[in-house]
Amino acid sequence: MSTTALMVLIFGVIALVFGGIGLGALMSARDFRRIAQRVPGEVVRLRESRDSEGSVYYPTIRFMTLNGQYVEAETHFGSNPPPARVGGRVTVLYDPARPDRIRLEGFWAGGKLIGVLFASLGLVFLVVAAAIAAFSP
Repeated sequence: MSTTALMVLIFGVIALVFGGIGLGALMSARDFRRIAQRVPGEVVRLRESRDSEGSVYYPTIRFMTLNGQYVEAETHFGSNPPPARVGGRVTVLYDPARPDRIRLEGFWAGGKLIGVLFASLGLVFLVVAAAIAAFSP
């Protein structure tokens, strides 16, 4: 196998992996939004997670379901800055079958951002693979 063919294969596989992760995340966010109920909530806690690049905050939200049940749940998506301060109001999307499974409304918090980032990276690697294939002797 030539070096060019190997490079096209490597970049192509990376494109498929990143693109697949991105499309999967976007489809998951879309499917969740289809079943989710939307209610107001309040940030009751911010859990800080630190690493070498700084801090990420995971809010715990208190809200009442449409059935009148009070729920407190932590989001799976962290951010810096946090989406709201403790005591701040947010819009919660929750799974009616599992009310502790929540996302916050918005592009940044709902999982779409991760999908768009990975899908975009997949597209970049695909373009690089195509360029190598097209312009190699």
